[in-house]
Amino acid sequence: MSIYRLRVELTQSPYADGEGTCRVIEIRGNQTLHQLHGAIFKAFNRWEEHLYSFFMSKNRRDASKEYSSPSFFEDEEEDVDSPHDAASARLDSLDLRVGRTFDYVFDYGDDWEHRLKVLDISDEKPTGRYPRIVERHGASPPQYPERYEADDDEPDEPAEDLTPRGRVLPFSRKRSE
Repeated sequence: MSIYRLRVELTQSPYADGEGTCRVIEIRGNQTLHQLHGAIFKAFNRWEEHLYSFFMSKNRRDASKEYSSPSFFEDEEEDVDSPHDAASARLDSLDLRVGRTFDYVFDYGDDWEHRLKVLDISDEKPTGRYPRIVERHGASPPQYPERYEADDDEPDEPAEDLTPRGRVLPFSRKRSE
């Protein structure tokens, strides 16, 4: 079975400088891009889900090379120009090779942009759980800044929001996609 070692670099962050912030993730070839999204979500300490897409081509308008979150398809009618479902795209089916890069965008409103690079593909017997984070470089910028003001310039009401790591945050922000 193939094990992919991927470097995930944060290239654009809406609220903080993500320069030098990257993670290395290992994932089995029979796992999906949706599972890779889950690992990236965890690796960068995010807590509120949003739509996302993987772009396997530099041309982000090429829907034939785009893989989106399963939630994208809930309200959309499929047509010829629709992206593919990330939950059904296994890494082994994506023609990945060492050195190949592709993009991942999380939260279409805030546009957290990442560049992924295939560091290694090995044929070894997997041990332990996959996907898994094997390296962390740089601090993860917060998904939202501590003091967020809504578009109408009125601050959100304070609320406690428990993140996956157990930290209590001083606000809650709800967004529509």
